[in-house]
Amino acid sequence: MLIGISLGPGDPELMTFKAAAALKRCDSVFVPGEMAAELAQPYSAPQILEFPMIEDKDELERIWQKNADTVAASAAGGTAGFACIGDVNTFSTFSHLKRVIEQSHPEIEVETIPGVGVVPALAARFGVALEKSFEVSDGSPVESVIRMKATRPRKLAEELGVRGFDEFILGTRLCTSQEKIIRGELPERSDYFSVLLARRRR
Repeated sequence: MLIGISLGPGDPELMTFKAAAALKRCDSVFVPGEMAAELAQPYSAPQILEFPMIEDKDELERIWQKNADTVAASAAGGTAGFACIGDVNTFSTFSHLKRVIEQSHPEIEVETIPGVGVVPALAARFGVALEKSFEVSDGSPVESVIRMKATRPRKLAEELGVRGFDEFILGTRLCTSQEKIIRGELPERSDYFSVLLARRRR
């Protein structure tokens, strides 16, 4: 098994209890850099993998594959962790690593632990309230839309479909004992604590 572990924005006190517990129980832990290694060290013996910032796509793919093979070898015989700054599912090195592992090592089970990402961190440090809709981008084309308070998911999906979005996932009361995740046919109405993810299929 492979666990993607979110370390938070950098303050050790903003790492979740669940992340710390996962680091402790993993047989091996990998990280993409020194900052992540420092946060993981109180709970594990992290191994740093190199992910150089280069533009040669062939060389990048070779490096991604090499690192994926290293992580998969540990995950195949036990529990491996890959720990990143921020949230592992948001603009993260782990997302790319997971893609390669799923392609070349589909037998590896993968799960992730959410963490404090850049959006809540900047809101806290800037002293601002994000009370209305906002956009987060790294400059690439927008491929996903998240709608909170998705009480009428089917209608929302129809509206977003007109804009070219064709994959929808509805989550209700996520990370609680009442959690429900629906893929495919969406209900007409849903709980106030619902979120809809719309994506364009690649």
